[in-house]
Amino acid sequence: MIETAPLIDGLPFPTLFWLTCRRASAAIGRLESSGVMETLRERVRTDEVFADALRAAEADYKLRRDAMHVLPGYIGGAPSGSVKCLHVHYAHHLVCGCNPVGAFTAERIGDVHHLPKCV
Repeated sequence: MIETAPLIDGLPFPTLFWLTCRRASAAIGRLESSGVMETLRERVRTDEVFADALRAAEADYKLRRDAMHVLPGYIGGAPSGSVKCLHVHYAHHLVCGCNPVGAFTAERIGDVHHLPKCV
């Protein structure tokens, strides 16, 4: 995983943390295509503890990004409370250990960081 600049060639880049591990990216892509996105969106709407944890993760993400350049939006450029891309939530969780969507994703994709390590 790498950290990217909030602006690239003067244009906003919505993803502060870019997942570089092909195994993780592929596993998360399969998870996204399984229909789990709507499950997570529903959980944000109905599970107050999960929603509060997501808001705290958004605040962490925004603080890190805005320290470099202030931009609108939260994780992946999405509005607050939105689950748009599991890849960016997972990458953020690898950095902070505080993203509930990233933790949910990590539980479901398992140990993708085994040897040989992704580079």
